[in-house]
Amino acid sequence: MFKKLDKYFSYDKEKYDNFLDDENNVLWLCLNKIISFLVVVFIFVLMLETVDDLNIFLAKPFFILDAFISIVLAIEYVYRLIKSRSKLHFFANPHRLVDLLSFLPFFFWFVTLWNFWKVLRLLRVLRILRFIKKIPLTSGFVKSLRDYGDEYKAVLILFMIVLLFDSFLVYYVEKDLVWTKFTSIPMTLWWGLVTMTTVWFGDMYPISPLWKLFWSIVVFLWPLLLAVGSAVTIMVFMETAENQRVLMKSRRVKECMRCGIKNTKKANYCLSCGKKFIARHEE
Repeated sequence: MFKKLDKYFSYDKEKYDNFLDDENNVLWLCLNKIISFLVVVFIFVLMLETVDDLNIFLAKPFFILDAFISIVLAIEYVYRLIKSRSKLHFFANPHRLVDLLSFLPFFFWFVTLWNFWKVLRLLRVLRILRFIKKIPLTSGFVKSLRDYGDEYKAVLILFMIVLLFDSFLVYYVEKDLVWTKFTSIPMTLWWGLVTMTTVWFGDMYPISPLWKLFWSIVVFLWPLLLAVGSAVTIMVFMETAENQRVLMKSRRVKECMRCGIKNTKKANYCLSCGKKFIARHEE
């Protein structure tokens, strides 16, 4: 069946195992959009399944839709497996593992009816993360993070120093009090983490007057640390966006190799010297 279907798919067979590996293939782009849409639909179905009233009346449509999505993902996986030149490299590829986990839990749940497999269907969301990496802005952002690794390390080290110092101090000040909830250093670290990130559930708080006074001073330091980390992230994002803007702008023009004059992208001849631009298929 796959050999017959392969006749209708155009791709460089010497370079790619199948048309799904060719990112410039129109069918590949369409299929990725369809799979992304199905995964988004599945996320909404997964949320609606938790509503008892809806799940009672729509349990069958939810199941049919889930089965359809799983079958589509399974067919794609099997096609990639059959067309792969090296089965060892295929199974060793982390992307193929994500593809497998995106549909396999459904079939295990269908056979065993074990809720554990039903929960693992959520791994299907990982397919969305794969497609996000293909977006130039997000992929450029990830690459830019490496250039700012030292800045992030400095912020992280400073954050950990303040967290450890603050948590150890409050533990030794509060541990002997009667109504204290700081019973151990790990519990105190949990309190320090949620407090420094401005989440603060309110389940733990110091009660000694000495620490309340110290805490009122230190509490202003924590948002500053978060602001420093946020500033670095915004700087990385702005630089990535600017690089992508310059790149896209450069693709809209054709630079003449003879005189260096920039022409519009659709130009066939240079406006200055008249040199003909060679099309890609003529190169």
